[in-house]
Amino acid sequence: DYLGREISLMDPPDLLILNEDGDHHLLAQRNKEYEKKICKYLSTLDCFKEHGKAYYSWQEDRKFISSLELNDFLTKHGCELIDNGIELRIHGQKERLNKRGKISIVVSSKIDWFDVKAEYVDEKGNKADIQINEAMLENAVVKTGGSLTIINKESIDKLQRFIKYGMSSDGKLKISKFNFHLIDELYHEVSNKTELNVAKNISEQLKSFSSIENQTMPLGFNGKLRDYQSAGYNWLYFLRKYNLSGCLADDMGLGKTVQTLAFLQSLKEKGNLKTSLIVVPVNVIANWESEIKSFTPDIKYLLHVGSGRTKYIENLKNFELIIVSYQTLRSDIELFEKINYDYLILDESQNIKNFNSLTHKAVKILKSTYRLSLTGTPVENNTLELWSQMEFLVPSLLGTARDFKKNYATPIEVYKDEEVTNRLKKTIFPFILRRKKEDVAKDLPKKSELTLYSEMGHKQSEIYEQYKEFYKQQIIKKLEEEGPKKIAIEVFAALLKLRQVALFPSLADKKYENVESCKFELFKDTIEEILEEGHKIVVFSQFVGSLKIIERYCSSKKTKFSYIDGSVSAEKRKEQINNFQSNEDIKLFLLSLKAGGVGINLTAAGYSILFDPWWNPAVEAQAVDRIHRIGQTKKVIVYKMITKGTVEEKILELQEKKKELVKNLVANESSFYKSLTKKDIIALFG
Repeated sequence: DYLGREISLMDPPDLLILNEDGDHHLLAQRNKEYEKKICKYLSTLDCFKEHGKAYYSWQEDRKFISSLELNDFLTKHGCELIDNGIELRIHGQKERLNKRGKISIVVSSKIDWFDVKAEYVDEKGNKADIQINEAMLENAVVKTGGSLTIINKESIDKLQRFIKYGMSSDGKLKISKFNFHLIDELYHEVSNKTELNVAKNISEQLKSFSSIENQTMPLGFNGKLRDYQSAGYNWLYFLRKYNLSGCLADDMGLGKTVQTLAFLQSLKEKGNLKTSLIVVPVNVIANWESEIKSFTPDIKYLLHVGSGRTKYIENLKNFELIIVSYQTLRSDIELFEKINYDYLILDESQNIKNFNSLTHKAVKILKSTYRLSLTGTPVENNTLELWSQMEFLVPSLLGTARDFKKNYATPIEVYKDEEVTNRLKKTIFPFILRRKKEDVAKDLPKKSELTLYSEMGHKQSEIYEQYKEFYKQQIIKKLEEEGPKKIAIEVFAALLKLRQVALFPSLADKKYENVESCKFELFKDTIEEILEEGHKIVVFSQFVGSLKIIERYCSSKKTKFSYIDGSVSAEKRKEQINNFQSNEDIKLFLLSLKAGGVGINLTAAGYSILFDPWWNPAVEAQAVDRIHRIGQTKKVIVYKMITKGTVEEKILELQEKKKELVKNLVANESSFYKSLTKKDIIALFG
């Protein structure tokens, strides 16, 4: 074989110099007769013919050329040539090609992952390690030991699929035990399937709710779950059964908090609820407390807030639920990282979307048996945000951030690769339960009314208390002197100031322009989530000053909106309504309660926010009816925003207390104030 030297058939020299070493030369006489016999033999083989026509030609460069691509040539005819005594080599490679066998995939189970290995198995069942070169694989060849081996198309496709998932050149791949999509694919390829049976079983059940066991509702849960919420409750139990983490990603207003609390209450009643941590944005702490008190009052909880919060681990361990803000968690991380929690739950988990942030790093070092996240917007700006959330829930499922960028983010965002997009969807599918409002419309009432609570920060609370004490002294004195009916105007003026401070302290006095409004912070987060979900919102407020602040905020965020208050002309008013109803880019409508409360049809919206409560609930209902009316095809969700510890809470109490009076007799605000008793007035300033 001329020591592996490549010789063109038509080269003239009869004598070849095979090796030179100083004065020594190794020469060989060419056997041209044998070479011609080989070529003549090749031309008779079926691999060079189709329908009786030759598949080869003599080119000017004197090389023997087949019209087939190399991979087709080798997979179809390589073994036939080897069987007929012909040695095959790839140009530029010294190793001769062996007859093909097949690629076998074997798997071994580790703690949280499977080690996957691709091996070559020849026709006699002998195994060998492989080396994969993607360019050579394109030519149907892998390296086995010191040889190159032809493999069939099925084996080529198999290796190429696993290379996409990160298989290394030595045929090895580590996959998470929670990558059920890849396990499904792997299951049909591996020789030792028993290693995958448990994971395969979980995967099959996750594909359909019908196979997830129904759980009984806890006796101590003060509420009734809708059908889709019961399905979510069952799903949370399923995750626990198989030690899985998950993200409840229902649309805003579909009851993620309620489903979670029902689940935790059930664990408590079965004696399975140990100290768990719920991390939330600071502006929804009050809402969590309100929901716990309403639905699961038996759960022993702690709000870890304020300057007087505990610094001792043992104090925390006395509670079943600890609720802390993301900011406070970062500050007190040395305290929180010392506890091994039963559940670690992140509310509005998009707060950890930046994996380089201190918040993400803080939650990552916390220890827990189970992890849950709650969000209506698992992805806001880019796919890397999804990686951040999944890395919290199921570490290593999507590889490192660098792996994710290479394997998913770049193909999806830059090249719009649908195959990669579908692969990512299938990988994360088992861990995310997402129901959009339109998906569960049949389970929803035509109109759902929910209350969102916010709690004032130190400075806003201090200002509110100052105003309250000032007016309390004045009102009580006049109340004693003149009686309730004669001081209605004074009560109105005092309560107006308190309501303004509860909204924006700057409405009461411009010197407080830099004081943060807790309600506004919650409002921003709320509309951001609803808008991200693609829904339209109508926002009502009685205070034009509030609407103007919201208007400036929306303009700064480049959020398109419609706007009506009492100063808007009839022509402009009609234009604003038409824009909102017909323009898909305009998803927000800001309306003063009185100017927009009647004579308007806003059925394009599915959400309404009452930024501040009105004394007369009939007026609120009239405003909401701008959305929830004939022609509305969507289910409407109404949020009533309340600042805790303020006169707004008192308004809710009075609305309930005087429901029938207000409904039947009270037509305006002044008559409402006149209906207040001495006891009512004292309670308002209490």
